[in-house]
Amino acid sequence: MKGTWSNLVDHLFLWQPAVADNALTNDSSRDVHPLRLSVFPSAHSAVRKIVVLHSRGDGILGAGKDKESAWWQKALLRSSPAALIATTASNLANSEDAMDDVLGYFRGAYDKKWWTFPSFLDNGFGPAIEELYKDYLPLTFKAQMTAYPQLSEHVPEALKRTVKANWNRLEQDILAEANALWQPCKDCLRNGERPPDYTLLAPLNHRASVSSQVAKDYVLRLKKLAVNHWFPEQSPRPALGYVGFEELLDKNSTGFDAFVGRNFDQGTFAPIDQTKWLFSHSGMKIPTPELFQEVYQREIMQNRLLENSKFGRY
Repeated sequence: MKGTWSNLVDHLFLWQPAVADNALTNDSSRDVHPLRLSVFPSAHSAVRKIVVLHSRGDGILGAGKDKESAWWQKALLRSSPAALIATTASNLANSEDAMDDVLGYFRGAYDKKWWTFPSFLDNGFGPAIEELYKDYLPLTFKAQMTAYPQLSEHVPEALKRTVKANWNRLEQDILAEANALWQPCKDCLRNGERPPDYTLLAPLNHRASVSSQVAKDYVLRLKKLAVNHWFPEQSPRPALGYVGFEELLDKNSTGFDAFVGRNFDQGTFAPIDQTKWLFSHSGMKIPTPELFQEVYQREIMQNRLLENSKFGRY
C-alpha cells in the first residue's frame, strides 16, 4: 500500500497546524497521546516536500509571546486579584485579536482537547468520550475512587458489575465494527472510493482501515484513560504551528528526532517561522500587507513553488 500512495503530492503546506510538533515523525512510539492519535508515521511518504508555517504569536495554539506563564501562575504572583483583572483588561483592549489574547492567558486552545485544565472545568477527553459512548455508560466509578484504588471496596457491588458489563459490551461492539468494516474499507481504497466512516471507532477515522489488533489496542488504551477518569498521564506536546520543529532538531534535547532531522537536512521538511508577521491565529484569514508579502509571495510562491516546481507553468 505504501508504494501505491508514495509522493502523490509535490508540496504540502501546513499553515499553523494544530497537531503535535512531532506529528510527522515515522516513530509511532513517540506518540504521547493516550489513544495514540497525534503521530502519523506514514504521512510523509505521500508528499515530496512539507512546508510548516508556524508562529509564537498564535494565541490559539499556545501562550502569546508575553504570556509564557500560565494564568494561574500569574495570579499567584500578584498581591491583588484586581491587579490581574485590570492588567488583563488593558491588554485585551489593545489586542489585535481579543479571542487569541483571552485563550493565550489560558495557554491557548490547542491543549484543551488533550486534558482537563483547570480540573474544575468540564473539558478535555471526558465530555467527548462520554458523548460517543453514551449508550454504554457508566464506564467509570467516581473520580475519587479511581484516583485512590485502595478505596475501591467502598464502591457498591452493583455499580462494579454494571461498569464491567458495559466495558465487555463496548469492547465486543468495537471489535465487531472493526471486523465488519475491514474488508469494505480495503475494497473502497482499491477502487479509489472514500471508505466508510467508523462509529464506535470514530477517533480512528483518520486511518484508512482499522484492523482487529488496532481496535484491541484502542480499547486497552481507552480503559487505561478511563481508570484515570479521562485524564491523560502525559502533557500534550506543543503544537507544530506554534513551535515548528524547534525541539525535534535540537540534538541536546530529549525530544530530538533523528528522522525529522534527516528530512530537515535534506530539505524535505521546511519550517518557516512567521512570528515576525503573524500575531494571531486569525491573521491567516485576513493577512496584513507584511504577512502577504513575506509569506504568500516570498516564502510560498517564490522560494517554494516557482523555484522548486513547475507550478503555474504549462
